[in-house]
Amino acid sequence: MSVQIIAFSALFLMALPWLGNRYMDEMKEFLVQGQEDAQLLAAGAIATVLHNRSDLFNISNSPSNSLIEESSLYVYPLNQRIVLDGYGSDWNLLLSQKRTFGAESLIYDRTAGSVAPVSFGLLLGEYNKHLYALISVTDADIVYRHPQYTRLDSSDQIRVELIDKSGEVKRYLLITEVAGNVSVYEMFDDWVRPLTGQPVYKLNAIWRETAGGYDVEMRFPIDWLNDDKHLMISVVDVNSSTERKIDTVVATLHDDVAALNKLIVRSPELDRIIKGLGYADSNVCIVDQYRRVRAVIGSNALQSTLCSLNDKVAPDLVAQALLGQSNVVRSLPGTGEELVLASHPIYQDKEITGAVLVEKNSATILSSQRDSLTKIIIATVVVFIMAIIGLLLFSSLLAYRIRNLQKEVSSAFDRDGRLIKDTINASSNANDEVGELSRGFSTLLSQLKSYTGFLESVPRTLRHEILNPLNTISMALQKMSASHEFDEKLINSATNASRQLELIVHSLTEAAHIEDALSQDEKEIFDLAELLSEYVSNISLKHTDRVFSYTGPGSGIRIQGSDLRMTQLLDKLKDNAIDFAVPGSEIRIELNRDDKDQAVVSICNKGRLIADNIINNLCSGIISHRQGTIGEPHLGIGLYVAAKIAKYHNGVLKIFNTTDKDGVCVDIRLPVVKDE
Repeated sequence: MSVQIIAFSALFLMALPWLGNRYMDEMKEFLVQGQEDAQLLAAGAIATVLHNRSDLFNISNSPSNSLIEESSLYVYPLNQRIVLDGYGSDWNLLLSQKRTFGAESLIYDRTAGSVAPVSFGLLLGEYNKHLYALISVTDADIVYRHPQYTRLDSSDQIRVELIDKSGEVKRYLLITEVAGNVSVYEMFDDWVRPLTGQPVYKLNAIWRETAGGYDVEMRFPIDWLNDDKHLMISVVDVNSSTERKIDTVVATLHDDVAALNKLIVRSPELDRIIKGLGYADSNVCIVDQYRRVRAVIGSNALQSTLCSLNDKVAPDLVAQALLGQSNVVRSLPGTGEELVLASHPIYQDKEITGAVLVEKNSATILSSQRDSLTKIIIATVVVFIMAIIGLLLFSSLLAYRIRNLQKEVSSAFDRDGRLIKDTINASSNANDEVGELSRGFSTLLSQLKSYTGFLESVPRTLRHEILNPLNTISMALQKMSASHEFDEKLINSATNASRQLELIVHSLTEAAHIEDALSQDEKEIFDLAELLSEYVSNISLKHTDRVFSYTGPGSGIRIQGSDLRMTQLLDKLKDNAIDFAVPGSEIRIELNRDDKDQAVVSICNKGRLIADNIINNLCSGIISHRQGTIGEPHLGIGLYVAAKIAKYHNGVLKIFNTTDKDGVCVDIRLPVVKDE
């Protein structure tokens, strides 16, 4: 039993880590939800600082052109100076962010589509007040400058147009005779001859051939540009080294716009402001209304997940913010750590000019969760060991008490199976289940002793009832033997005595087999009111010396059972009423319904009352309390059989003295079958 208790308890103890893990998951969800609320408040606080700060976003006073805004060139902040060598290795992770321009950006085509235009990829970066550019051109036929040609439009070249501080358009041409250093000239608007003929040395560039074309790295001071920072880069392709005519020109902006690309440079003022807000443990990203990144702060690990390597953030991250709604979303990158991203709109008066993104991962929460889970596991192991030890001690004590109880119960009977003890003392004063079991055994043994006493009294009762008719028969036979005559009176006396013996045997047989007989009967629905009405009429004719009355409906009260058994029950109760009623008095039989809608059959007679100490035992059987009755034997079996029949009909039989103390009543309460 100890092993079973321990095994059963171990199953519940094994659930403790699972419950702890579930609790930690719920706690993690609660903490992440708190982090979401905190980040949303942080995003709102940053956005509040940036409201109505158009200068931070370089918003032009002139009406904005959506095509120009969408065609803006993003300038990435560089962490180190770029070495101009044409290899592009200094650009590191930014190489994947090249923006490609091809046939869709064609602004001039002399071949009318017969020759495929060149394409190029562009990266722009800023470091130490210089603008850097990496231009990767795909060109199968590279045509370099011929030294004898005075025109500068007779070879492959790169054109740079910008607007300076004074608002004038400046044009610079990058051209070379061989791979290596590039010559730069300021040009007229026809791009044929230089403006002064002197190279521009502040614009440095290196040309390097590649397997598919050539790469050009260049650098010039960013203060060449006006406040709006407009710039356009074009790649000119010449395919014939003999004809030397320009075939195609691909630019970063369509020529029919009559404008230049707008450069998007991260605002130093924005960086200074958000750094001063102290969100070093989070990644903060500021974007404008076109989703272009304008400022970023945060750890390097976090920056790579949001917008440090992108010129634009994903549309779904800022869609609601740019519609004027703050939002919080979760994501799960490849690291397995859940990221929480909060966004909030930035307003310029009533217009939305951008959004604040605040990102933070749940690494701290997960670390705390893992530490807590480790503590739970350790605590569970300790509790498990202590519980096993406690269960061993408890089960051992319990087994010891149960063995003592078993020994004492076994000693209550002798070897022949006779009951010699009706009280169990082992654990009898305990208030637990074993104590209840001990007291239950004591009660059971006490009842068994009482029943054994009942069985022992049966022979004495039968001896008293049987000896009377036997003595009568014996005396009659002796008298007839002595007189050698057959006296009719003696013969009648012997016959009555034999009949009494027969009735005793019949009553005992009926009592012994009543339950088996009832179990074989089939129940059916019958009208109790009709049965009682007819029964009273019949017994009135049979017992003319007695007065019977019936009160109740003539029909309409139906019960389920056996009408023959119900008649047998009524016979038993009627015989008792006749035996105990005062001669000439009325025996009343009534049928009613009580407040629980049960049928109540009452049989009352006037006569001697029953003592209170025996009235509850009259249905036990082999118990008779008749005084002064003669004739038929009375073993107390009639009421026993009547109670069994009432129980068979799911009813209850109750015997009580009348309230006016002039007689006795018997009530039978039976369930009524309800009409459907």
